[in-house]
Amino acid sequence: MSEDNWVEVGTATTNRTPDSNVDIFLDLDKPPICHNMTNQEFRRVIMKVRDAAVTLVKDRIAAQSKWDVKERERATYYFGRADEEIRSTLARGLPKLLSALQELVPEKIVRWDDALNKSLSCSITPDSGQNRASVCKPDSEKRVIAIYSSFCTDSNGWLWRFSKVKTLIHECTHYTDTFNSDDVIYADSAIGAHIFALNNADKAIRNADSITGYIATFDREVAQ
Repeated sequence: MSEDNWVEVGTATTNRTPDSNVDIFLDLDKPPICHNMTNQEFRRVIMKVRDAAVTLVKDRIAAQSKWDVKERERATYYFGRADEEIRSTLARGLPKLLSALQELVPEKIVRWDDALNKSLSCSITPDSGQNRASVCKPDSEKRVIAIYSSFCTDSNGWLWRFSKVKTLIHECTHYTDTFNSDDVIYADSAIGAHIFALNNADKAIRNADSITGYIATFDREVAQ
């Protein structure tokens, strides 16, 4: 993707008066990223969701560093084992995932369309009404996430089902400099991820939904 295709969005000083910075939204003549909210509302939601995802990853980093019985049980549930390979993979990947999420800004969450598809270095799957988001692994350093219509109507932070928080975590695990995960299988529930782990203990640690489940699947709402 050429850098010429992107415009930086931020704040600008309108005069010499202190605290007179104003938000600039360069999307006034563009269609909404999500059909059910304005782009300004979308920016607020994304930052709220991103911050909730950051907190969840920090919680897992703290728990993984202790690696007590409870945390080993959690790892075993989602990965089928809690051996040294699992522990070292998490110890290496979680801080990188945290950095990727902290770098994520609303301007990098874009609506999937044909023009975007052509500008990326790999093909992104069209909107089926069921998929939530996609990333292009070769463009990992750009931190671009393309979202689909279902993402817009998902809850912000219900962790027992599809939610924006879990989708952001899922997609960021795909980046080559975080977990470099794959979609080996989609597991939209804790029990689904657990069954997959029981039968695929060699693959679960590479599966995006398994890593997401370990970080963010439980009975809790983290963003409204």
